[in-house]
Amino acid sequence: MARNWSIIEAHCNHQVDFTPRFQGSYDSIQSEFKHNPDDYRLHNTMLDYHQHSTYHIKLANIMHSHNQFQACLILCDWALASMVKAIYIQKYHVVHPPKELTMNEILPIVHTNTEPGLDIALFIGTIQHISSIEEFNQNRALQPNNIEKLLQRTEEILEELENRLKNDIELK
Repeated sequence: MARNWSIIEAHCNHQVDFTPRFQGSYDSIQSEFKHNPDDYRLHNTMLDYHQHSTYHIKLANIMHSHNQFQACLILCDWALASMVKAIYIQKYHVVHPPKELTMNEILPIVHTNTEPGLDIALFIGTIQHISSIEEFNQNRALQPNNIEKLLQRTEEILEELENRLKNDIELK
């Protein structure tokens, strides 16, 4: 069966631009870590998880605008998980964070001496739970305006967590 490449090319040419904002900084980062490849790998892994978080929240907004509320919540969960993993890498200096983080692991990651993280950890747990419900009844469970509030809160938390990452890495 022959593939219709023109359709694939047309689709690819109209995608949303997900080029990393910090693409140009990779060269300067690489020279900075030239003598320590492990630090370079840690830094790039943090950047990758941060970028995944950005992609997921952009897609969550797209799904919300198309009334795909379950997909929106799943993408919010993925965005939060990716950002938490970036902070996990920053805090524990490991390249491979756990696939799934429990609440016992999330709380020390999002909690700092200056900013308590219990509300963030509880919100992350709530989004994890809501997004994992298999039989999602959007008429009964959540109204569109409630989904919008969850999406907005997710964006606020991602911005707060991103600011914590900025202390260690250059994102812009």
